[in-house]
Amino acid sequence: MNILSINKFYWRKGGSEAVFFGEKELLEKYGHTVVPFSMKHPNNLSSSFSKYFVNEVDYNAAGLINKINNGSKIIFSFEARRKMEWLLQNYQPDVAHFHIFQHQISPSVLEPLKKRGIPIIFTLHDLKPICPVYTHYLRGGICEKCQGRKFYHCTLNKCTMNSRFKSLINTVEMYLHYLLGYYQNVDKYIAVSQFYKQQMVENGFASEKIVYLPNFINVEQYPLSNEDDGYVLYFGRLSEEKGIEILLNAAKHCPQVKFVIVGTGPQEEELKKAAQFLKNVSFTGFKSGSELIKLIAHSAFTVIPSQWYENCPMAILESFACGKPVLGARIGGIPELIDEPEDGFCFEPKNRSDLIEKINILYSLGKKKRLEMGQHGRAKIKQNFSPILHYEKLLDIYKLFPGLIAFT
Repeated sequence: MNILSINKFYWRKGGSEAVFFGEKELLEKYGHTVVPFSMKHPNNLSSSFSKYFVNEVDYNAAGLINKINNGSKIIFSFEARRKMEWLLQNYQPDVAHFHIFQHQISPSVLEPLKKRGIPIIFTLHDLKPICPVYTHYLRGGICEKCQGRKFYHCTLNKCTMNSRFKSLINTVEMYLHYLLGYYQNVDKYIAVSQFYKQQMVENGFASEKIVYLPNFINVEQYPLSNEDDGYVLYFGRLSEEKGIEILLNAAKHCPQVKFVIVGTGPQEEELKKAAQFLKNVSFTGFKSGSELIKLIAHSAFTVIPSQWYENCPMAILESFACGKPVLGARIGGIPELIDEPEDGFCFEPKNRSDLIEKINILYSLGKKKRLEMGQHGRAKIKQNFSPILHYEKLLDIYKLFPGLIAFT
């Protein structure tokens, strides 16, 4: 099968890109051809198809002319459509699989595919089809004011980087994309959490067009750990919606517990300042690969204190793969992944008292019990989130289209 795989970033920028590249490698392993379509960028991995990529777009560029030009590309990128047409003249995919493409690429590339009768699949890594700023999150809390396609709230509340102009662009973008029927061009949506599927249905998308397929992970790349150095680990982006502030507040009341914070992000300096007098909190900066796996493997358990609608966090899958229990906020798709009390616990988001209580419970259980919980999580990953299972289910989705039934 020939698969055209579209994602605006062609380097491992975050969890969505981990899935994008993971699926690409998985499909290629089983003999399929995967052609990428993306944006040019200095961080990009090498690709023989990079000549078809759209030019880099910097939405932080200064100047009115730059802002207007970039704003128009968000709504409709003529360059992206032209590059897609050029690619399709030289390559005929059996299916087009979209990941994150809005803004830098835009839905302008959907029409050339639809015109040629190529099935279009779109994995929902975020809530962009129903939220102008992707997240349903605004200034410290959940925001669903745009529900029912009331996207004007984005402009009224300056949701995009607290800028009226940028928010207006995103508002116009949403209304025009619905008016022009871009999202109707998608044949199947893949929701990586049941929660995101429900969000889409509640906002007017047909349930039968949305298929549930969670993220996957290869446990063989994460050796089962019998280590437990007694620290609580957070790893991920350091930004407001991730809830690290509430974790630091909890750390103040758990002086007997060490907390290790791994990652970088816009809130990094603010968080370090807030923790400067907390002797039980340390920051490591960005870690990846074997360094990150070692930090996970030696932790007592990991914590996901998010206060926005997480989808299917790779951090939870990675923690379970290493045999570690997970303490996660009861929000978004997080509770779907944690079986209480077998492999972790959930706490009410932004509730410091509940978080402190659950930290103390997990910590007091002792190393032996935490190891048992971690083994339960790892077994669950092997059974329900393995690469082979993901491949088989993904192929089943592709084969929903008559012309692809014969592929194996």
